[in-house]
Amino acid sequence: MHLDGPTLQMISGLITILCGVSFIFNTALNRNDPPGRLWSLAFVAGIMVAVGYGVYIVSAEAWWSITFANVSLVIAVGALWSGSRVYNGRGSGFAVVGGLALVVGVISLLPGADGGEWAGAAPLWLVVALMGALGGTEALRGRLRRNVNGRIFALVLFVVALFYSGRAIVFTVDGVDSATFITYFDSGTTSILNMALIVTACVATSILRAERVGSNAVGDITVGIHSAAGVLSGTAFQQAATDHLERAERAELGLALIGADIDNLPEINTAFGRVTGDEAIARFADTLRGSAPLLAQIGHPAAGRFYVLAAVGSATEALTIVQRMQNALVDGPMGESYKIRLTASFGIGDTFDHGYDLAALTAASGRAIDVVKRRGGNDIAVTTEAAVTRDP
Repeated sequence: MHLDGPTLQMISGLITILCGVSFIFNTALNRNDPPGRLWSLAFVAGIMVAVGYGVYIVSAEAWWSITFANVSLVIAVGALWSGSRVYNGRGSGFAVVGGLALVVGVISLLPGADGGEWAGAAPLWLVVALMGALGGTEALRGRLRRNVNGRIFALVLFVVALFYSGRAIVFTVDGVDSATFITYFDSGTTSILNMALIVTACVATSILRAERVGSNAVGDITVGIHSAAGVLSGTAFQQAATDHLERAERAELGLALIGADIDNLPEINTAFGRVTGDEAIARFADTLRGSAPLLAQIGHPAAGRFYVLAAVGSATEALTIVQRMQNALVDGPMGESYKIRLTASFGIGDTFDHGYDLAALTAASGRAIDVVKRRGGNDIAVTTEAAVTRDP
């Protein structure tokens, strides 16, 4: 049985509506969290895309419906990116999406009734490709990177970016009548791809939203001033560390900021499940509490990343502290059932080289951790750049 382009578009639109209604309904019945709202907006916009193109298929005189659909498509993919940013704890950036949608709308309106179904097509597809690339990149960061569904979501958005980039290039260079465009990028092919991507994205985002709403992950929630792992949350640690650094600077005492990042935490979550990953974070926090100096401040900003601010008399003393932490960590398996031995990447930034600015120390320890990660993890690195000076 042969299905022509308009028929495939209608089927794709129907699937979009079904997936969108399902996601929006589930979001409404459960906790209405910010990422869920933005992803719901993406599916609402996707439904509007189907409506817009459907109206044009029924009546070619409704040329304005193409502009409506084009703007909705930008909002749909852009809201997926925006929701991913919020899921990772960042600003939504939705003003960028709105601005790009406005530009696409103006470009699509300019040809008027003569524009036909391809009005503003090339700019639209380039903007969609950009939003897809940004969304895929965001899904490989932060909390989303640690979740297998986040990585699936990233794959979907990267496919969107690649396909619409190719579609825009072939459309601009060869036109809609070329054999390449007809074979790989016409409406029928696009509809088939969209059906697969919409279903996959709907499943991935539904699971991500459900996990976020019902999550008890020790790396992502706080209890008072502490993270659920039992050490200071990111905000509380920042306040305490800033105070300690200011007092140490006045007293001319040395401090070291030790960064620690659990190795292979995403792989542990994938292989053994989120509960085991949470157990790994909890055990790591307990190990730091037992091996760090008694009066050290221990912070847990997110996931497997921890910071320890300790008083030291020299860079050598800071290294000794970290070595003690490392030895305590590998002393035994994480649990009886999996026999996992945790390792971590440690980075040190001290006030002798970087001054008493918390941001500078955090950046220094982060760079050191990155060095260790590139070497395979389970090691210690120290950054020794010149101290950062601050304005009085």
